[in-house]
Amino acid sequence: MKKKILFISGEFVPYTQSIGGVIRLISFIYSLKNYNVKVISLKKKRFGYFGLKKYISHSEIKYINTKIRKNFSLLNFFFSIVKRLFSNFIYIFAIDYNFFNNQKYYSEIKKNLKIFKPDYILISAPPFSLFRLVTSIKKIDKKVKIILDYRDGWTQRIKSKKYFFIKKIFGKYEKKIINQSDFILCATKQIYDDLKFLKNKKNIILLKNGFWNLSKSNIRKRKTNHISIGYFGLISDDSYGYRDIKVIFNSLKKNKNIKFSFFGNSKIKNSNIKKNLNFSFFKNISYFETQKKMKEFDYLLILHTEKSTASEVITGKFYEYLSSRVPIIVISNGITEAGKLVKRYNLGYSLDYSKHSLENFFTNLKTKKFVWKDLNNIKKFSRFNENKKLIKIMSK
Repeated sequence: MKKKILFISGEFVPYTQSIGGVIRLISFIYSLKNYNVKVISLKKKRFGYFGLKKYISHSEIKYINTKIRKNFSLLNFFFSIVKRLFSNFIYIFAIDYNFFNNQKYYSEIKKNLKIFKPDYILISAPPFSLFRLVTSIKKIDKKVKIILDYRDGWTQRIKSKKYFFIKKIFGKYEKKIINQSDFILCATKQIYDDLKFLKNKKNIILLKNGFWNLSKSNIRKRKTNHISIGYFGLISDDSYGYRDIKVIFNSLKKNKNIKFSFFGNSKIKNSNIKKNLNFSFFKNISYFETQKKMKEFDYLLILHTEKSTASEVITGKFYEYLSSRVPIIVISNGITEAGKLVKRYNLGYSLDYSKHSLENFFTNLKTKKFVWKDLNNIKKFSRFNENKKLIKIMSK
């Protein structure tokens, strides 16, 4: 008889605007095609499957309808204001929009514990409000194995000393939830290191993201005189956001030889940025079309401008960039895990926008000749090599 696993997620295709948050789960599901898989997620605005529907065709998906969904734009506006004022506070206490839907999640999980009868329940976060469900699940069924999937850090990722006491108090709550679970998956080394002291080491597993396929060739011919830089994912001009395009915009005022192409959902309010000749904005394209498009550029960009979470950040797109074998430019505050890997394995350039002159870097970029040498270190970053760790857990 096939083992059964129930995935709990805050969002899932086709109701997500960013593939980065769900591609990890999709790769899990695809790797578990010999298992009986079901997903419970929230129904939001429809964006599409990004060409990935066939990889989850063997799974059953239950989308939770909610009245809140009708007011998502208003709710997101409210949270954007609250986030600016109390970002670390609400993050530690896991008060996100999914928090208001936890009762609906609980009802659906309770139903599935009786009917579907999963052997494992995997809860992926953020949103961390979903981790609050662990205690309730264990009260219903103590035998079901719970796997917590940390795509980002929770209370431990807040490094500011002014939140020390709040972090310490609510950190105990996080520890309680962790101790009620059976296995912990960590997407980055930093999260893994932060959680080691909270749980038995053998039950904490570093299961990193990775690329889907590795390109066979990194040879490309430049079709124009300008340097082309591609970016795939969410972008905004929000000074409080994770990916503030103004960091780049302010460094290109005199440079007309670099062209940026942004693919994905853009939230740009500044008309000068929208009209800038250095920038072109395109809508989302399918996941595998994205992989083909990446190979057309001279460089691929990772931008992270939010400081408090920088040390643990390594987005899923980093690994997809690796698979294209196009050199990577990481622009951050200098301590992102992606930036460290770029330096360690000579994958491109890692820039601290608070220390380096981005204007000088982009001006001199045309004279730089980047050579990507060793592929052996890259091949180990395959998603499916990493996912073997999850299969090993479930084979016990």
